[in-house]
Amino acid sequence: MAKPSGPRRLQCYHCRHRFDVGAQTHTTSCPKCSKMLLVDDVIINTLQAVRKIQTCGKVVVQKKGRVIAQLIEAHEGVFVEGVLDANVISGGLVKIGAKALWKGDCRALSISIELGSTISGGYFVIPDDELGLSDLPRGEQV
Repeated sequence: MAKPSGPRRLQCYHCRHRFDVGAQTHTTSCPKCSKMLLVDDVIINTLQAVRKIQTCGKVVVQKKGRVIAQLIEAHEGVFVEGVLDANVISGGLVKIGAKALWKGDCRALSISIELGSTISGGYFVIPDDELGLSDLPRGEQV
């Protein structure tokens, strides 16, 4: 899948500031808070036990992938074919594949769950705002 050729609109996952970057940008720093941002997609095909994964792109958990995290925030979507044990905030589609195992909460613009997937625990919310953050109490925003 080719990257778009024009400027790309991002939102900082630290301070929520919105700004534009070039289409070929892989990482950048936020002009408001100066923190580093990952723009690329994160592909997981092994066990990843981490505190959080944040990207302005997508998070893809492949069939042999397993992720255990407190938080996954992906502004362009989350696609799971393996195992995901995390709370998810997505600015795009969350797609749970037919053989996927999901455990955790989910806030996303849209959700697609294929027949045969396993969901154990958590709640799913489709919020009014893009990343589902406006209705969270201030202390919960990450």
